[in-house]
Amino acid sequence: MKKSFYIILTSLLAVSCSGSDDQIIENPKPVEKEVYQFQYKNYTVQNITVYKGPSGQKTDVSESYLNNYWSTYQEPAWKKISLDLKNNSLQLISGNSADITYSVKIENDSVFINENNEQNFIGIFNRSESSFTLKRSFRYVKKMPRENVNALTISQKTVFGMTAYQDIFGKSAFDNPSSMDTTGDDILWVNMDYYYKNL
Repeated sequence: MKKSFYIILTSLLAVSCSGSDDQIIENPKPVEKEVYQFQYKNYTVQNITVYKGPSGQKTDVSESYLNNYWSTYQEPAWKKISLDLKNNSLQLISGNSADITYSVKIENDSVFINENNEQNFIGIFNRSESSFTLKRSFRYVKKMPRENVNALTISQKTVFGMTAYQDIFGKSAFDNPSSMDTTGDDILWVNMDYYYKNL
């Protein structure tokens, strides 16, 4: 009994002595990742906006309507994205000559590219989930010939970021929906999110 008491007492003294060194061991900060490689996973149609002449009426349509204008909307041009935080660059990778590299600026989780001497919103970088959401928008404007102008005008383009009413009306062939006064006048824009996950 005495022997076991001394063993316990000795053990307690040894433990208490070893804990009295007052050494503080700091946990080193984990090295922050500087380059992220993302792979395309899926997409979401955020919204589709359609206006039609001759009354410039806004029309509700389903996602399948997009196939009439933008048949490749379900697949982004770039299957991979490389984000280099150290060098502030973003590379969109398609696997062919269509690869593009931009210098970037990140504010909170918003990513902006330097394009045509402007900062343009391109997407959302979620550091905690190691994911990237690429924002793309398709714009289509068709103005039918008028009595004094026989030319048919069609404009279509895909841009980074999102499109809103003020990006179309007043900046295209139409100042407002009421100026779409001819049958066949047509405006469509769609905002897409393409989701990428870290490899």
